Amino acid sequence: LWKKALGGDVVKGVMSYEQFLVFWELASEWLEHDYEKDDESRDEEEDSEDEDSADDEEEDDEEDYGFVYHGIPAGETGFKFADEDLPEDIRADLESDDEDIRNEAARRRTLDPEMWARFSYWDLHDFFGCEKAFDSPRPLWTDQQWYDVWDLYHEFIEEDKKDGPFTKVRAYQFSKDYMDLSQNAIPFQSGGKGRGLQAVRDIKAGEMVFKATNNTIVFNYGHTWRKLLFAINERFADPGITCDMHVWSWVQDLYDGGPMKVVMDLDSGSLLNEGREDVEGWELPNVQCGLPDATRCDMDYYAYRDIKKGDELLIDYNEFAFLDSWPDMGL
Repeated sequence: LWKKALGGDVVKGVMSYEQFLVFWELASEWLEHDYEKDDESRDEEEDSEDEDSADDEEEDDEEDYGFVYHGIPAGETGFKFADEDLPEDIRADLESDDEDIRNEAARRRTLDPEMWARFSYWDLHDFFGCEKAFDSPRPLWTDQQWYDVWDLYHEFIEEDKKDGPFTKVRAYQFSKDYMDLSQNAIPFQSGGKGRGLQAVRDIKAGEMVFKATNNTIVFNYGHTWRKLLFAINERFADPGITCDMHVWSWVQDLYDGGPMKVVMDLDSGSLLNEGREDVEGWELPNVQCGLPDATRCDMDYYAYRDIKKGDELLIDYNEFAFLDSWPDMGL
């Protein structure tokens, strides 16, 4: 199961804690499935296995439990739903008039739900149907929705602490600080960019606009973040909520030379859109991470230039996010 779940790089017994979390998840599901068999079917299987060769045993395991060696990277599984087993939502999306939604449905068809713990960042984007979710404008979140997701996070963390024999801190709040972002900016619909943040007053260059607070969640392990997304997806009827939290997350280090973390804001700071300096087709950023003389971004955000009331707040994501580092988090 170790080899089949995680790939050849751990066959010799070298497993990172990130890989252990994935292995533990799959092994627990495997055992739960195994215990559900009644005594009679178990006896029949054992008798059959006594007569089979080792190769046949492996094939039987794969057929019974669905754990087939998928290799690395995640997503290249060789799995595909047969026509008769195709979920209705995927079937409908395969016939969509929108090419992007059809392509997403085709990719979803190749994602084995039993191997969810191996899904990459983009596998998750496809699995939750985020292309479809973002095909039409997403609404602004209500205060109650933020409260509900926040409550779910706390429930999730308490349950996650019980999971696995080797417990480490897997996720935590960045700080105990609180900041009322609405004193500087509020959510609004920003046209082609979707939702964004709009200044509610004039903000002078160098003023703090907002910062990471007790609503900022840091994930030490990519699998914990992945697992939270599935918990969100199970709790809320609107799949767009899961997709929102997916795209509002990013990867960064918290100090020079430190390990990568997944970071997520459980407040409207998540709506900060991107601007680029001297790039055709992009609006200029007016917010920066850290003061001009700062050597790194510590998740304090300041006005880069004077901002007028009604302006949209924009930042270059490259200042703080490692945009291509999801694989470093096992995603």
